[in-house]
Amino acid sequence: MKVTYQVRFAPSPSGWLHVGGARTALINYLAARKYGGKFYLRIEDTDLQRSTDESIGQIIEALDWLGLERDGEIVYQSKRIERHRQVAGELLKTGHAYRCFCTPQELEQKREAARQNKENRSYDGSCRYLSSGQIEQNLKAGLPFSVRLKNDAGRIGFTDLIRGSVEVEADLMDDFIILRADGTPVYQLSVVVDDHDMGINLVLRGEDHLTNSTKQILIYQAMGWAVPQFGHLSLILGTDKKRLSKRHGAASVQEFQARGILPSALNNYLGLLGWSPYDEQEIYTLDEMVEAFDLDRLHRSSAVFDEKKLLWINGKHIANITWPQLKPLLRTRLQQRGLEMNGLESGLQTFMELFRVRVSTLEDWLQQSDLFFDDPEIYTESGVSKYFQNEGTATLFGEYLKNLDLVFGPLVWQDQEIEKQIREFAAAKGLAAGKLIHPLRLALVGKTESPGIFELMSVLGKEKVVRRIKKALPYMQH
Repeated sequence: MKVTYQVRFAPSPSGWLHVGGARTALINYLAARKYGGKFYLRIEDTDLQRSTDESIGQIIEALDWLGLERDGEIVYQSKRIERHRQVAGELLKTGHAYRCFCTPQELEQKREAARQNKENRSYDGSCRYLSSGQIEQNLKAGLPFSVRLKNDAGRIGFTDLIRGSVEVEADLMDDFIILRADGTPVYQLSVVVDDHDMGINLVLRGEDHLTNSTKQILIYQAMGWAVPQFGHLSLILGTDKKRLSKRHGAASVQEFQARGILPSALNNYLGLLGWSPYDEQEIYTLDEMVEAFDLDRLHRSSAVFDEKKLLWINGKHIANITWPQLKPLLRTRLQQRGLEMNGLESGLQTFMELFRVRVSTLEDWLQQSDLFFDDPEIYTESGVSKYFQNEGTATLFGEYLKNLDLVFGPLVWQDQEIEKQIREFAAAKGLAAGKLIHPLRLALVGKTESPGIFELMSVLGKEKVVRRIKKALPYMQH
């Protein structure tokens, strides 16, 4: 019988989407698509002090940018509080939970006593044993109360999809609160109720949720609900082997997007940080990852985020991106710089293609487009001393310009003809072609490195080539 997994990604909207969260969303997406299930998005926004509409919008935008298409409507946990309270009430009625009338001061005294006595439990469960009369009297007096789940499990055991057998001494845990005195449900209760109501049968999340899973299993069991399969993903670490954070550089999806990382590349890299394919393939589209994905291949050990590897993968994806895919990305970035593609698309496309295999990010690629729109304002100092500051360079290029006008009057401006003209001119002067090509490259792009000089000249056009050579002449030695 084929298993279909109903999964969810459930971020708390207190900031931008961290790449660790994006990796969790991706793994859930792959599991749903590979095994014919559903991928849901639930926003856990019950912490009103930390949750913001801006963060919610940024999370949704990041997931959309990554192409992780969700199923159904977005579930907002804050809109389900009454349902969470209802379940807390059911647990009270069935005797699986009880009212705790202890004041904050009393609870602190109990915690301090537990510390002094070196006891594992910080709450002694005193309210668990209140008589019905005492409870009724407290309620009539209007005393505030929280609701605690009775923990009589002894041991909690489950089979983690990634970590195998997990067993926890449940009697080391308190009778934990599921409903606060102000009537707000705690995370543990809300998550269980929402996952049950959404039909989630596989919970894939970070290993930092392991302790949460043990508490949540107790709630499932108390309600008589089926417990989902759990899988706790390894954490993503920085190069210092500490949990990846802002101090390691870009840590949010939007930051990598701004730097020119393609969504396909970020998905590719993050997927390989949590899962190993059966073969040595490293470059994947999202559809290819779905096809190759296997839950049995999820990593148990933590992965180190290697930005150099991400850039390498991104370069491979840039090499494969089509112009129709690139054009809207390029147009947006050009507009941010105050530039437009209008009427220049054909030439710009050809120009950008020259740099395709030389860049690792879209931002790097975009910077090359400056050379298409603008003449160089500066020339590399080492290039000037090496190629411009040679006796007779200015005279040589003055003659070259005259020859260029003479040769290309009636001819088509094409790379083959440009190469022929340069080599014939150099030979006529008794020079190796490189003596002309190297200073010519510096004059055209301001750098000592560029794509093939003949193709570059062809794309720039004769007018720009002539103008840039003339602009460089004052820097050359006569």
